[in-house]
Amino acid sequence: MEVVTVATDLNNAFLNRLLIPSCAALGFDLMILHVDKKEFRPRDKRLALVEYFKQHPSPTDLVIFTDAYDTLFIRAEKYVRETYARFSRSVVFSGELNNWPLGAIGFLIENGPPVRPFPYLNAGGFIGAVGDLLELCIKHPKPPSDRFRILRDLRIHDFDTDERYGFSDQYYWTLVHLLETETIAVDHHAELFECFSAQVPPTWDVQVTLDINEFRTRGREADSYHRERARLEERLRAPSGAAQLHFASPITKAVLLDLLDQGRLPAWLGAFDARDYPPPRVQRMTF
Repeated sequence: MEVVTVATDLNNAFLNRLLIPSCAALGFDLMILHVDKKEFRPRDKRLALVEYFKQHPSPTDLVIFTDAYDTLFIRAEKYVRETYARFSRSVVFSGELNNWPLGAIGFLIENGPPVRPFPYLNAGGFIGAVGDLLELCIKHPKPPSDRFRILRDLRIHDFDTDERYGFSDQYYWTLVHLLETETIAVDHHAELFECFSAQVPPTWDVQVTLDINEFRTRGREADSYHRERARLEERLRAPSGAAQLHFASPITKAVLLDLLDQGRLPAWLGAFDARDYPPPRVQRMTF
């Protein structure tokens, strides 16, 4: 089974110290699509995947996409295949606590009440056959916002969600999922993917920005760092039942790398030693 990720920085610490070693230790074939683009945006991950899938030799091959700079794996292919087979849809996305980036607007376009504990799609991890994923991307070449009345109405009032959120591949996949519910499932119970992000208010909270800015200014002395460290250490006391773990947020990533440096990661997360494994495959992508 192939694990595919997209990266502009091949020297990223999380990629090299956590994602690459975890894939190697579990026997995953990791392919890094290297995009050498100065103004790379999250939505460009999809463009790289489309180009790669178009040249893939087998449309029936099962692949896992994972974010490059904030994810790792703790369970191997056998577990992934067996768990994936229990889903009734051919494509499965990670779930998360937050309807990001749409926030409260996203609640209005959801199909029914939230399925907890992870109600909303997270684009940092998904699995499906190459052909199915490529077909979805070709069918929806851009975010299908015109298919949602509330988003069309907002555009009339000069609130264009494509302009505001079009930078995000998660915005795109959220809309596609809501239109393709016969094909796409969300892993609401973290059986394959678990996102460790904290829950944030559904409307934009300036405190989120303040916390990140404080961390970037004060580093490990920032109160926001200590709060996130306490939260994450508490969460890591209990093992995850998923295969891929996602630590979105610059503060969360920094905490996890610090715990690694200090030898304080729990044993259930596994061992991370890149010296014992061959390097992953890397393919240069241009588009």
